[in-house]
Amino acid sequence: MSTKPVPAAAAKLPVLFRGMHRAAVTLALVLAAGAASGCSSGGSPMAPVAAGGGGGGMGGGGGSGGMSFSFGPFGAQQSAQLTFPNAGTFGYHCIAHQAMGMVGSVAVDAAGSDSAVVQIGLSGLSFSPSSAHIKPGGYVRWINVSSLTNHTVTNN
Repeated sequence: MSTKPVPAAAAKLPVLFRGMHRAAVTLALVLAAGAASGCSSGGSPMAPVAAGGGGGGMGGGGGSGGMSFSFGPFGAQQSAQLTFPNAGTFGYHCIAHQAMGMVGSVAVDAAGSDSAVVQIGLSGLSFSPSSAHIKPGGYVRWINVSSLTNHTVTNN
Protein backbone atom coordinates (compact mmCIF):
# COMPACT_ATOMS: atom_id res chain seq x y z
CA MET A 1 0.00 0.00 0.00
CA SER A 2 1.40 3.36 -1.00
CA THR A 3 1.88 6.09 1.57
CA LYS A 4 1.93 8.87 -1.04
CA PRO A 5 -0.75 11.56 -0.62
CA VAL A 6 -3.67 11.25 -3.04
CA PRO A 7 -4.01 14.25 -5.41
CA ALA A 8 -7.26 16.21 -4.96
CA ALA A 9 -8.64 15.18 -8.36
CA ALA A 10 -7.85 11.52 -7.69
CA ALA A 11 -9.51 11.71 -4.27
CA LYS A 12 -12.84 12.21 -6.06
CA LEU A 13 -12.47 8.92 -7.97
CA PRO A 14 -13.79 5.72 -6.45
CA VAL A 15 -11.10 3.81 -4.56
CA LEU A 16 -11.14 1.15 -7.31
CA PHE A 17 -9.66 3.65 -9.81
CA ARG A 18 -6.97 5.29 -7.69
CA GLY A 19 -3.46 4.55 -8.89
CA MET A 20 -4.63 3.23 -12.27
CA HIS A 21 -3.22 4.53 -15.53
CA ARG A 22 -5.35 7.35 -17.03
CA ALA A 23 -6.39 5.18 -20.02
CA ALA A 24 -7.57 2.47 -17.65
CA VAL A 25 -9.64 4.94 -15.65
CA THR A 26 -11.16 6.28 -18.87
CA LEU A 27 -12.02 2.75 -20.02
CA ALA A 28 -13.52 1.90 -16.63
CA LEU A 29 -15.63 5.07 -16.59
CA VAL A 30 -16.81 4.49 -20.16
CA LEU A 31 -17.83 0.95 -19.26
CA ALA A 32 -19.66 2.15 -16.16
CA ALA A 33 -21.45 4.83 -18.21
CA GLY A 34 -22.33 2.27 -20.88
CA ALA A 35 -23.69 -0.08 -18.28
CA ALA A 36 -25.85 2.67 -16.81
CA SER A 37 -27.16 3.65 -20.26
CA GLY A 38 -28.25 0.18 -21.31
CA CYS A 39 -25.06 -1.46 -22.63
CA SER A 40 -25.49 -3.95 -19.87
CA SER A 41 -28.65 -5.44 -18.47
CA GLY A 42 -29.32 -7.51 -15.43
CA GLY A 43 -27.31 -7.41 -12.24
CA SER A 44 -25.05 -4.57 -11.27
CA PRO A 45 -23.13 -2.46 -13.80
CA MET A 46 -20.16 -4.19 -15.44
CA ALA A 47 -16.77 -2.99 -14.28
CA PRO A 48 -13.42 -4.28 -15.43
CA VAL A 49 -11.55 -6.61 -13.12
CA ALA A 50 -8.40 -4.92 -14.38
CA ALA A 51 -7.77 -2.69 -17.32
CA GLY A 52 -4.71 -0.96 -18.59
CA GLY A 53 -3.24 0.79 -21.50
CA GLY A 54 0.34 1.58 -22.12
CA GLY A 55 2.22 3.84 -24.43
CA GLY A 56 3.28 2.73 -27.86
CA GLY A 57 -0.12 1.55 -29.02
CA MET A 58 -1.29 -2.00 -29.36
CA GLY A 59 0.85 -4.48 -31.20
CA GLY A 60 0.07 -7.84 -32.72
CA GLY A 61 0.84 -11.19 -31.20
CA GLY A 62 -1.89 -11.54 -28.62
CA GLY A 63 -2.09 -7.93 -27.60
CA SER A 64 1.50 -7.32 -26.64
CA GLY A 65 2.44 -3.68 -26.73
CA GLY A 66 0.60 -2.41 -23.69
CA MET A 67 -3.07 -3.38 -24.11
CA SER A 68 -4.58 -5.40 -21.32
CA PHE A 69 -8.18 -6.01 -20.37
CA SER A 70 -10.22 -8.24 -18.14
CA PHE A 71 -13.99 -7.99 -17.84
CA GLY A 72 -16.24 -9.97 -15.59
CA PRO A 73 -17.42 -12.09 -14.15
CA PHE A 74 -20.50 -11.40 -16.28
CA GLY A 75 -24.02 -11.67 -14.91
CA ALA A 76 -26.77 -13.11 -17.09
CA GLN A 77 -27.28 -10.90 -20.17
CA GLN A 78 -24.55 -8.53 -18.96
CA SER A 79 -22.19 -7.04 -21.54
CA ALA A 80 -18.97 -5.09 -21.91
CA GLN A 81 -17.56 -3.21 -24.87
CA LEU A 82 -13.99 -2.33 -25.82
CA THR A 83 -12.67 -0.11 -28.64
CA PHE A 84 -9.46 -1.20 -30.37
CA PRO A 85 -7.73 1.93 -31.73
CA ASN A 86 -4.80 0.23 -33.50
CA ALA A 87 -4.18 -2.76 -35.75
CA GLY A 88 -3.08 -6.09 -34.31
CA THR A 89 -4.33 -9.48 -33.18
CA PHE A 90 -5.51 -9.80 -29.60
CA GLY A 91 -6.16 -13.15 -27.97
CA TYR A 92 -8.41 -13.52 -24.94
CA HIS A 93 -9.90 -16.26 -22.77
CA CYS A 94 -12.32 -16.98 -19.94
CA ILE A 95 -10.30 -17.40 -16.76
CA ALA A 96 -12.60 -20.12 -15.38
CA HIS A 97 -12.81 -22.09 -18.64
CA GLN A 98 -9.59 -21.49 -20.58
CA ALA A 99 -8.40 -25.05 -19.96
CA MET A 100 -11.67 -26.26 -21.53
CA GLY A 101 -10.99 -24.29 -24.71
CA MET A 102 -12.96 -21.11 -24.01
CA VAL A 103 -10.71 -18.78 -25.99
CA GLY A 104 -11.17 -16.13 -28.67
CA SER A 105 -9.37 -13.44 -30.62
CA VAL A 106 -9.90 -10.02 -32.15
CA ALA A 107 -8.19 -9.23 -35.46
CA VAL A 108 -7.93 -5.50 -36.10
CA ASP A 109 -7.05 -4.25 -39.60
CA ALA A 110 -8.37 -1.95 -42.33
CA ALA A 111 -10.51 -4.72 -43.89
CA GLY A 112 -12.52 -5.28 -40.68
CA SER A 113 -16.03 -4.18 -39.70
CA ASP A 114 -16.95 -1.17 -37.60
CA SER A 115 -17.99 -3.44 -34.73
CA ALA A 116 -18.63 -7.02 -33.69
CA VAL A 117 -20.81 -8.75 -31.10
CA VAL A 118 -19.44 -11.86 -29.41
CA GLN A 119 -21.86 -14.05 -27.48
CA ILE A 120 -20.47 -15.70 -24.37
CA GLY A 121 -21.69 -19.25 -23.75
CA LEU A 122 -24.03 -19.48 -26.74
CA SER A 123 -23.15 -23.14 -27.27
CA GLY A 124 -21.43 -24.40 -24.16
CA LEU A 125 -18.10 -23.04 -22.98
CA SER A 126 -17.30 -20.88 -25.99
CA PHE A 127 -17.21 -17.42 -27.49
CA SER A 128 -19.33 -17.09 -30.63
CA PRO A 129 -17.82 -16.18 -33.00
CA SER A 130 -14.45 -17.21 -31.60
CA SER A 131 -12.70 -14.70 -33.87
CA ALA A 132 -13.94 -11.14 -34.37
CA HIS A 133 -12.61 -8.97 -37.21
CA ILE A 134 -12.86 -5.19 -36.86
CA LYS A 135 -11.10 -2.13 -38.22
CA PRO A 136 -8.92 0.22 -36.13
CA GLY A 137 -11.21 2.41 -34.03
CA GLY A 138 -13.90 -0.29 -34.08
CA TYR A 139 -15.25 -2.06 -31.04
CA VAL A 140 -16.20 -5.50 -29.80
CA ARG A 141 -19.16 -6.03 -27.47
CA TRP A 142 -19.24 -9.25 -25.45
CA ILE A 143 -22.58 -10.36 -24.01
CA ASN A 144 -23.19 -13.29 -21.67
CA VAL A 145 -26.03 -15.35 -23.16
CA SER A 146 -25.50 -18.31 -20.83
CA SER A 147 -26.94 -18.94 -17.39
CA LEU A 148 -23.43 -19.16 -15.90
CA THR A 149 -22.20 -16.06 -14.10
CA ASN A 150 -18.49 -16.87 -13.79
CA HIS A 151 -17.36 -16.07 -17.36
CA THR A 152 -14.69 -13.47 -18.00
CA VAL A 153 -13.07 -11.89 -21.06
CA THR A 154 -9.36 -11.58 -20.25
CA ASN A 155 -6.53 -10.80 -22.63
CA ASN A 156 -3.81 -13.45 -23.08
